[in-house]
Amino acid sequence: METTITADVTGSLQVLIYVSVVLLLIIGVFLIKLLLDASNLVNSMQDFIKVTQTELEPTIKEFQGTLVNINSISSNVNRQINSLSDGIDKGGRIMTDSAEKAYKQLKTAGAYTKETLLSIISKLVKK
Repeated sequence: METTITADVTGSLQVLIYVSVVLLLIIGVFLIKLLLDASNLVNSMQDFIKVTQTELEPTIKEFQGTLVNINSISSNVNRQINSLSDGIDKGGRIMTDSAEKAYKQLKTAGAYTKETLLSIISKLVKK
């Protein structure tokens, strides 16, 4: 059995092939344009990143210096607060010790005064 293609079918197939080729060319052109635009976008992004990095680098260095200064100030304040706390503790101990010594001396003086007054009163009462 021999298959023959009629002229109408052959013409239709040729039109289909031509249209397919034209569509493939159009799609190819758009894909190439898309790739070029994507490449330009990537280049623009790289340039933007470089400019941003260049602009932000001095700011970041200044910020790091500021953080170092703040850390130094914080450390100094902590040392001074610890020194003040130690001074207050020492002052409190000195005050406590002084108060205890004064109490003991006053107690002793009071006891002597009491004994002296009692002996004077007893001598006066005997007379």
